[in-house]
Amino acid sequence: MEPEEKAGSSDEDALEPAGVTRRRFVKVIAGAGVVAGVLGLGALSGLRIVYRPPEPPPPWEIAPGVVDYTKVPERQLTGPTPNILKVAQWYDYWPGSFKTDFTNYMAQTYGLTVSVQQDTFTSNEELFEWITLGGKKYDVIFPTNHIVDNIKKSALIYNLNLAWIPNFANLWSDFIRVPHHVDSPDNLDQRQDPNGLNYVSIPYFWGTTGIAWRKDQIPKDEVDAIGLDFFTMASYSPQAAGYPTTVTLDGKMRMLEDQRDVFTFGAKKAGWTAQQANGLTPSPYVGPYTDTTGKVWPGTQWTSNETASERVNAMGDWLFQCKPHLFDFNSTGDTPSLIAGVAVLNQAWSGDIAYAQRPDQSNPQPADYIIPYQGSRWWQDTCVIPSKCRNLWLAHEFINFIHSVSSDWPENQLLTKWNLYPTPNKACFDLLTPFANGYDMRADPRLYPNLLAPDDWNRCDLPRDVGADVLVKAYNPLWFNLTSV
Repeated sequence: MEPEEKAGSSDEDALEPAGVTRRRFVKVIAGAGVVAGVLGLGALSGLRIVYRPPEPPPPWEIAPGVVDYTKVPERQLTGPTPNILKVAQWYDYWPGSFKTDFTNYMAQTYGLTVSVQQDTFTSNEELFEWITLGGKKYDVIFPTNHIVDNIKKSALIYNLNLAWIPNFANLWSDFIRVPHHVDSPDNLDQRQDPNGLNYVSIPYFWGTTGIAWRKDQIPKDEVDAIGLDFFTMASYSPQAAGYPTTVTLDGKMRMLEDQRDVFTFGAKKAGWTAQQANGLTPSPYVGPYTDTTGKVWPGTQWTSNETASERVNAMGDWLFQCKPHLFDFNSTGDTPSLIAGVAVLNQAWSGDIAYAQRPDQSNPQPADYIIPYQGSRWWQDTCVIPSKCRNLWLAHEFINFIHSVSSDWPENQLLTKWNLYPTPNKACFDLLTPFANGYDMRADPRLYPNLLAPDDWNRCDLPRDVGADVLVKAYNPLWFNLTSV
């Protein structure tokens, strides 16, 4: 199967804040030092620098972002378009048949006729702009965990009613609370509402960010040994026999069009260099760790959430060294370009490279994936109900359907085997079977390093919201300058 056709974003006029002319809008953004930094637009909205006029809340919204579910009708379609579920989803996460399955499920189970209307985004930044200054209204969205932290602070999402999501019981406990509890000192995981109103999101799929490359151009052990340093190279000469004498890298490398993924690579490389400059033996781990050989590592590596100005500047300096060698920042063409042979080495998501390589088929492509030795991040895309949703029961039914593993509706198994991303659904994981060619996702350490490659897994830390002030004053100006022509 091929990914669904990518939907476009809203038209340009829909992105203009109500009551603010486009010329005035550009001036405000520039004055805030964010100049078209997409995530900065959302941060500005949350800070009330630029915002949309509030709308009257529905009767069941007892406080901004807080729902009293005793006031929400169950098994009833509600809102201005009761028979249409409006969803914003990543570009490669389900086939068209999944939406048809949900339509059939609702008809057979409840006798209700519904359809799913989907907008497709390619980055968290794009989604965040849609639901803030873009003013788009959805019933379910799928942001990455650190964006959930951010939009929750602006009351842009609702607490969930777990009584309407019985398949929540299928989830792996590790991925419900990730490793960071709501009461941890820096509150890394804000998905459980601190007011005790259940969760504001639940896991959808997850993965790591790493390096994907053409394994017919560069041997794996050399990619392991060089890691992030490839991105500042114009070319590379493989040492192993049977490979090209020289591999051109200029214009044949990409990084993702995702601010936090790119900044993670910058932080890990800058952190490695800083450790060396301070006379330390560099560690890829952000906390003390004993690896599988028994070696004890200090926790001296930088995280994917650095906020100190000197560290942000250092990661930016390295990323600007990479920029002349990159073809572009692109989240949809990174793995297809490797398969087509027009790219040699790219930043990539673990599930994307699996989908591109197709190890489940008889002719797997010559691409592979590693987590760089300097470290990286892992992340979790989540199911979230935005505070503009007016069809709450149907939205919960959709989230519950995603995690269904029953013989009648084995949806999570079908999704997992279609998109080749690791699932946080333990019941699904236990039911997965090998593909016809013998490939078993459950035995692939690139997909499940938490189970199969603990040293790689522990080199990844979890991204979190770094705060609106850091976004507006540091991250977004850097991102704009880095990605501008």
